Amino acid sequence: MGRPYTYIPLLLLTLYAILTFGVQTKTRYDHHKVLRANLTKEQLPLLESLSLDLWTDSLTVGPNDFRVTPEQLIFLEKHGISYEILIPNVQDLIDEEEISQAAPDPSFFNLYQRYSAIVNYLQQLANDYPQITTFVPSIGKTVEGRDIPALLISVQLGKNASSVRADKNTLFISAGQHAREWIAPSTALYILTQLLDGYGINSRITEIINEFNYVWIPLSNPDGYEFTHTTTRLWRKNRRNNGGNVYGVDLNRNWDYKWGGDGSSTSPSSDTYAGTGPFSEPETKAIADYFLSTGSVVGALDYHSYSQLILRPYGDSTAPPPNDANLVELGALYRNAILSVGGATYTSQKAIQLYPTTGTARDWYYANCIEASRFGYTIELRDTGRYGFVLPTSEIIPTGRENLAAFIEFAQYIKKLI
Repeated sequence: MGRPYTYIPLLLLTLYAILTFGVQTKTRYDHHKVLRANLTKEQLPLLESLSLDLWTDSLTVGPNDFRVTPEQLIFLEKHGISYEILIPNVQDLIDEEEISQAAPDPSFFNLYQRYSAIVNYLQQLANDYPQITTFVPSIGKTVEGRDIPALLISVQLGKNASSVRADKNTLFISAGQHAREWIAPSTALYILTQLLDGYGINSRITEIINEFNYVWIPLSNPDGYEFTHTTTRLWRKNRRNNGGNVYGVDLNRNWDYKWGGDGSSTSPSSDTYAGTGPFSEPETKAIADYFLSTGSVVGALDYHSYSQLILRPYGDSTAPPPNDANLVELGALYRNAILSVGGATYTSQKAIQLYPTTGTARDWYYANCIEASRFGYTIELRDTGRYGFVLPTSEIIPTGRENLAAFIEFAQYIKKLI
């Protein structure tokens, strides 16, 4: 279903911003490169000393993606670090992205939408499907005071849905914890739209919509997301003022599951800074509280980019979870569903096989699903490094389409199991 949304030409937005706030300078990445280096244990301290912008979250033995300035590149070459160039000039990609974003386009999924457009779109979906959806304007506030919106899906026997049904299990979906991963909110919204548009028309979609309640939180980090649009495209964290002109907490290290362990940092300037304590950030606290308030959650997905991965628990241990066989089986089905519609090749694996992580939404979701059914995954979307976080807008619909097929498989598997 096509839905109109308000489009304001970039020129008018720019003029408005200049008149209202003055000229805002965007961070530039001229001649910055993204490299992939297969690192040894002995090389890790050397690279850690550079405070690199890591595109694979944590420096670890094995392949690592990271952005370097020209000066950092000279340093690496001086010390004999071998590498492969993934992106020759990051600014070129950002310039191309800004041109595509400035083009007027009536289709919501042909552009990466801003926060206000996403909020309006969720409201419009609720207006289009009042019998089965509820728009929640705010499940909580961000550090900078923005609302975190959600959409609920719950078939209410012909009545307008005012909340999820207490007699049903719930699937919980979040996206956009990391600000620069623009494809994540777009994919979550694409799947949501197709589910609603297909209800009553597509039998598989109708079956899973009738079976579960759904909580959809497509933009977990509104402040950081807006900051990437206005100021610093590659910003990752939220916008917490840590003092000393240092900002941000990594929301996906701030959850109360093994908080502060491997794969997180105690340094406020680090991109994996875990905050002052578990759920120190209003964004993670609001999402967790809402998760717990919905009752019987049986499965949850948290969308990120990039790498085309389906990551199951745990991020901190190689020990198998109680239902590891089911997690492995469903991960394989998710992957195969993507391939079945001509999608990209994803890899399903245990999260710690990538690198150690603690304080993540995935592991917290898994731990807080009901015992009868625990499924929690991180989905790392397209691509595998050609564009990284600056994925072209032409990839929005293909990424959404392949993950729609996988999501249907995800819901159907859990339905059969419980």
